[in-house]
Amino acid sequence: MNNGPNYMPFMYFFMMPFAFLDWESAKIAFGLLNIILFLATVFLLYVAGVPRLFLWFVSVLVLFGYTYGNVIGNAQSAIIVGFGVVLAYSFRHKPWIMVIGLSLVCVKHSFALPILLGFFLCGYYKEVFGSALIAFGFVCLFGLKVGASPIEVLHLLSQVNAQHYLGDHALGGPSDLMSLSQKLFGTPYSMISLVIVLVYVSFVVLVWRFKPKTHKVVAASIVLSLLTLPHLGYDHYMLFVAICLASLSCKYEKVVLYMIVLALFLWRGEKIFKPLFDRLNPDVSIHWAMNMGVVFCVCVIVLFALALYGLILDTRKHKC
Repeated sequence: MNNGPNYMPFMYFFMMPFAFLDWESAKIAFGLLNIILFLATVFLLYVAGVPRLFLWFVSVLVLFGYTYGNVIGNAQSAIIVGFGVVLAYSFRHKPWIMVIGLSLVCVKHSFALPILLGFFLCGYYKEVFGSALIAFGFVCLFGLKVGASPIEVLHLLSQVNAQHYLGDHALGGPSDLMSLSQKLFGTPYSMISLVIVLVYVSFVVLVWRFKPKTHKVVAASIVLSLLTLPHLGYDHYMLFVAICLASLSCKYEKVVLYMIVLALFLWRGEKIFKPLFDRLNPDVSIHWAMNMGVVFCVCVIVLFALALYGLILDTRKHKC
């Protein structure tokens, strides 16, 4: 209700049915939709082969963490995106269903770009191209609605939060390279952009060279998104999906256990560590999802990088 053209055009059409409800009913309906999609995500992960007790354990962790309620309370899209990823993976042998799943991922471009890249590298060229066409179709529809050309709409997307980032008090997210650039240089585009390019190039090269299993590549693409592109704390919900997909190799694999510890830190760290940060610097109001500072941002970036390369470099066959 108070944002400019701040999201992928598909998101506006996806949310349109809620506009026919009054404000309170819209909030309730959106909450119920997210609960249903979360349960559907859990079911699809179980059918895909994630061990039942392990899936139950990780589901409980995310439910009682910072991110799940925050996604619903702030009307964010991470649960929708997560469902789209799992739907696409679960029906990767049914092209049309896979296209629908990947199209849902396109409600948020900061997830769509890396995740579609991951599926593309796994050989699902037609499905990725089809979902990209659908996303572009919504760009055109949005352009017709607001009286702009598709090029102008895409330019608007490049300006997402531009004024916010240029402000004196711009903070960026807690744990990605573009936000680190914002914190250090006052702009999300700086010499750190070269690091982002190198990370993506290395991701493509390593996947091509080592050819990890599809579930590993998709899990890694989620971590790639969280590592490189702007995200706030609620998007760390997607670690739930990444952990479950990664566990399809072996739930006791070292990288999976490492990701669980990382997720717990991000999901529950507010309760444990935020009071400590507040005592160390009482003059600054610390917000766990945003302004955790440069040192915190660098540390979490390193942790994400270890998870990313751990997923795509460990191609051993594990016995569970």
